Amino acid sequence: MKADRTARRILTGVAVTTPVILVVLLTIPAFAFPRVGSVFSPEPFEPPSIASMEVRAAVLSRGVGMVENYYEARVAPVERILSPYKDDPELVRTISVALVAEAEHVNMDPRALASVLLVENPWLDPAAKSPVGAVGLMQVMPFHAGRWGCESADLADVRANICHGARIFARYLEQNRGNVDRALLAYNGCVRGTNTPDCHLYPGKVYTNAGRAAMRNWLDELP
Repeated sequence: MKADRTARRILTGVAVTTPVILVVLLTIPAFAFPRVGSVFSPEPFEPPSIASMEVRAAVLSRGVGMVENYYEARVAPVERILSPYKDDPELVRTISVALVAEAEHVNMDPRALASVLLVENPWLDPAAKSPVGAVGLMQVMPFHAGRWGCESADLADVRANICHGARIFARYLEQNRGNVDRALLAYNGCVRGTNTPDCHLYPGKVYTNAGRAAMRNWLDELP
């Protein structure tokens, strides 16, 4: 029971951090150097002073440090959950970044979305298609494409698919007043428990993945 409660807390956890990457982009000034011979720089080119270059280097270093901290705190834990399922570090990172970004958009723990994704598509195959037509990492049905305010309607695209899946699940969670079991059944298309064989077991599968995520995160935090 304790493990189940831990898994449920992950699924209903709230991501409270604003993406630090955006802060970095806003805090790093745009250092523009005049172009020699350009109509936009009639004044003679003067190289920047050593002091000004040191200031710029310090600001950029601070920005890089913030991005690194953000990655270690938010993205790396999701990568560690997904990496055993796919021997493709670049794809795993792309998926992890998308999960973190979309989880923050819907105010959810990214491990919750990762847990759903691993039940839907444990092979981490962006092009996967089910017998009933569900597409991609989070197995989104085509009729959802373009209806959720995502940048793209291409469900084979990693970011677009996770965007659709995250927003669909968040809507079901809202409609069911935070009842995770019902939201998961709705996401699986198992509202009445008769659409597919044993579909009522779907929430338990997601909780199992969430519990594994919690355990892996806990082990990573040990000294």
